Amino acid sequence: MIRKPFAGVAIAGLMSLSAALFVHSVRAQSQSDRSDKQEQKATKLVSGKVIKVWNSGHSLSVEVAGENKNTTEFVEFVVDRNTRVNGQVREGTAVTVEYQATESGQNLAVSITAQA
Repeated sequence: MIRKPFAGVAIAGLMSLSAALFVHSVRAQSQSDRSDKQEQKATKLVSGKVIKVWNSGHSLSVEVAGENKNTTEFVEFVVDRNTRVNGQVREGTAVTVEYQATESGQNLAVSITAQA
């Protein structure tokens, strides 16, 4: 006779525990999603002409218009395995580069798109 109440309490306890673990799991996942979004750095966009490709295609220099439209600047970019390249990019190609600055001061190309 005493077994039935204990069995009911045990089942209720297990249900409460599993519900608490589920809620904790959902909270941990949503916090992880937020931290991943915060870690994504802001990107910038420039357009210009590829002047030089070196390091077996892992680096390139692009000539872009300076802040004063009468000047030009040369911006160097690092290309890694995650960089999306759209079209054929070689010296003389007009490109648009989406990039982000790294902690080491380099410009990491997120995407490079050759202009037709």
